[in-house]
Amino acid sequence: MRLTCVKKALCCLLLVEIALLVAACSKGNASGDADYAAIGWEQMTLTAEAGVVCLRIADATAPGLRWSAEITSGNWASFGNWSSYRLTAEGQVETSPASRLIAIYYLDNVGSTDRTLTVRFTFDGRDAVELTLQQPALGGGEHVSGDTSWAWPELPERVDNANFSYVTHFAPVYDQTLGREVSKRNFTLCFDRTKRASWWVAYPMHAAYLGSSPRPDEPWTYDPLLESAWQANLALGSYTGWSLARGHQIANADRNANRTMQLQTFYNSNCTPQNYDLNGGPWMRLESKVRNWKCNDTLYVVTGAYWDPSSTSTTTDKAKQVCPVPTHYFKVLARTVKGNVRKAGDRLGDYRADELKTIGFWVENKDVVTEAESWVMSVEEIEQKSGFVFFPTLPKEAKRQKNKSQWF
Repeated sequence: MRLTCVKKALCCLLLVEIALLVAACSKGNASGDADYAAIGWEQMTLTAEAGVVCLRIADATAPGLRWSAEITSGNWASFGNWSSYRLTAEGQVETSPASRLIAIYYLDNVGSTDRTLTVRFTFDGRDAVELTLQQPALGGGEHVSGDTSWAWPELPERVDNANFSYVTHFAPVYDQTLGREVSKRNFTLCFDRTKRASWWVAYPMHAAYLGSSPRPDEPWTYDPLLESAWQANLALGSYTGWSLARGHQIANADRNANRTMQLQTFYNSNCTPQNYDLNGGPWMRLESKVRNWKCNDTLYVVTGAYWDPSSTSTTTDKAKQVCPVPTHYFKVLARTVKGNVRKAGDRLGDYRADELKTIGFWVENKDVVTEAESWVMSVEEIEQKSGFVFFPTLPKEAKRQKNKSQWF
């Protein structure tokens, strides 16, 4: 039997005890089997935003009965939280109400079309029940060039390249309005398997992402959403050569509100071979300035590396894998001028150019003695250099700005 749910909003990240909807899963020749079939939910749907919902095993189901469950469609959901991603779960029916709840964690649907989540549930080898939830699209977001997968202001236009993979990592963020943590985007990256690194990492900058969580010790690890064979192995140490550091694109200090979001910045996909003195000197000081430029309306940031096609410079990781060395680095920023005028549901691109401020920075990957104020370019100029389109919903006039006095 298939249960199909209709749209009805739930509160984001609310652990919902879902009311019983009995679904018969008997083999057809034993009426008693129907007693083991009690699992389901009311006619509800997932919210578009990331959250958690719960299946509930009926009170009438006999204690001691073994069960198993599998998410058969929808790789955006998990029986574990996002530090322990799992498509399967199993257990034994217990007597307490809390033990009969089975949590399903799910991610934002940033597209413009609805999608479904199918869970197959079985008691002690009896015929399975399939339950289907529908998740509505966020819709009306910052969609770009007909591409329905991009909904956040910081995201550049997607480039159609077979070597590119686009990945978003989510982490708990404290929501002052709700008074609790909710799952929100941490950062999105454009990873190039031929570079063993990302061309850009895009992320929101806000006080909610900042705190005092201590920097982890040597935590570099593979990005779990990308093939490990594509990535540099940085857990063994830095790149070959004393002059190259393991350079974060989104800085660890940009995400120190809690350990989960902090550890995600140590994924190998967020690292490039960056000049040691640049990394620990003027580039680090620019990162500090960017944190100070945050605002209540959110500062949107894209940090990137650039490999000049004529460059043949490479290094290796400690596993002796070849890693091309970027020739340049950049940052592009966008926010409202006042910093406190945005309203829920509005679009950054709906604001006039004079209500927005943007700036860009472009620097060679070498030991430099200059500071970020001398690296300033407009976002439009960095688009021309890099080949990417940044903040694509913003008025073009806004991306031509490079007014230092608005920032420094």
